[in-house]
Amino acid sequence: MEALLKLLNSPHQDSDRLCRIITVVTRRAGSAAADLLCSGDYAVAYPDSIIHYHGGRVFDETALTKEKANLLAQYLRFTSNYYAWQLARKIEDRFRLLFLISRSKFGGIRGKYPHRQMTDFDCFLDLIMGKLSPKGKVVCEAARDRYKRYEALLSQIPKKQKKGQRPALLEAEQIKVLLDFELEANKKNIEWTFRNGGLGTVTDDFYLLTEYLEGAEDDHLKEWCADFGKFAISAAEKTAIDAIPDEQERTRRIIDLVRPIIAPVWSFFVALCHALQEGENPLTAKDAYWLGLIDEVLGDNDMCALRLLMEYKDDPPPPPLSAPQSNTGTSDAKDKPKADEEAKA
Repeated sequence: MEALLKLLNSPHQDSDRLCRIITVVTRRAGSAAADLLCSGDYAVAYPDSIIHYHGGRVFDETALTKEKANLLAQYLRFTSNYYAWQLARKIEDRFRLLFLISRSKFGGIRGKYPHRQMTDFDCFLDLIMGKLSPKGKVVCEAARDRYKRYEALLSQIPKKQKKGQRPALLEAEQIKVLLDFELEANKKNIEWTFRNGGLGTVTDDFYLLTEYLEGAEDDHLKEWCADFGKFAISAAEKTAIDAIPDEQERTRRIIDLVRPIIAPVWSFFVALCHALQEGENPLTAKDAYWLGLIDEVLGDNDMCALRLLMEYKDDPPPPPLSAPQSNTGTSDAKDKPKADEEAKA
């Protein structure tokens, strides 16, 4: 799949202009084919097609030892993390657009829950969950649980190295926080121990945080905030920011204002890309659209397709009416321009 994708993205033999790739699934796209589908500049699915994502796997006929099992576990964790971030790079524009066009419906969603303080992210998640099939909901719930785990741990764990600090010392501080977190979370279970599963959870949480912090520290979150900012700030805030002479300061102010809205969406998006790399996830075409994996489901008017927006044209004006005829059978040339103007109007 990667080799094919590199060939498709290679420069044309007569120029350095890259091709625009349109990918389509008619019946089923699984595993590498699912990755190839979402790699297109524009990805389309037939209504009854299935897009199947799953976790990494290794096929080996040799004997399995403890050492080899540990090595395979590390390899599978690395590949799952790698492909999750590759998927994120491929679909982030789709997911951002999906969130943007969904905001017009948030008012109605808040109306359904008058006694709850619904953030934009809460409304977005409620909207998505209402559109998914049962198997699509399983993926979304796994991403939601992973996102909540992020939020709980990030509020306590040290995130950056101190000046001159060895990376291992920061990791040691993080692991200590994770140990305390697990002890507190399981304090009512007297049978719980680190030896019987607890240490494995600490290990999983350590890698979970590492993968998230690597992404959160990336410039992508700031790019999301900067790109989305002009659609999220109020008119008064926009006027105040436009009055700032320094462009970098204007951008910084927009990011500061929009971050509380975008950060939860970004965290959930990262969690979703990782959730798709775990277990078996056969998704319907509709699921794939509402999770931001594809651009369009053919023939489904319930979903806003970017192609239809870009190809939209106003209806052509009606043809001009014929000029009125006089009793003598000849047209009144003096009144013809006036009649043409009325026809155009």
